[in-house]
Amino acid sequence: MDRLEFEADLRRDGFRVVNSSLRPNTREANHCHDFDARILVLGGEITITRDNNPETFRAGQCCEVPAGSMHAELVGPEGVAYVAGRRRNGGPLSREAFESDLRREGFEVINGGQKPNFAEELHAHGDFDVRIMVLSGEITVTRDGGSTTFQAGEHCEIPGDCQHSTKVGPEGVAYIVGKVCRQPSVN
Repeated sequence: MDRLEFEADLRRDGFRVVNSSLRPNTREANHCHDFDARILVLGGEITITRDNNPETFRAGQCCEVPAGSMHAELVGPEGVAYVAGRRRNGGPLSREAFESDLRREGFEVINGGQKPNFAEELHAHGDFDVRIMVLSGEITVTRDGGSTTFQAGEHCEIPGDCQHSTKVGPEGVAYIVGKVCRQPSVN
């Protein structure tokens, strides 16, 4: 399956699309998530062990782990890059769950905001990928030839190399920002 088809299927099935990577030889002991997960490996490899049965996934391969499914993870010696989908069956993503996801993936979590009508010119974050959840107010992100306004409870992801500008709404904006150093591409 190719990436565009995978992402389209995720959105159709109610998943939030997340681009991520994990460092080489990262281990996660037996655990479970409070969300359904699907991944498409872009590069490197990850071994997922369920019921004492390890299965290794490499570039182009997909995996699904339902919410509550106990599993362990082992990242290969080159690391792993992937696109994932997450779907919580208990309703919209809460602030607590968003922060938990960020911390689990190694993001620095920052609570912040901007004054009404604050605007940033076209820029990129370079070495840092950013995820934002709006707590109150609104912010419009312009990228890839289009603009999207995010309001309370909504979230977005901005890869470090994405050229974008922002404009805060008339009431200002409060948000949670997750920031993580970009991992080198894994081929």
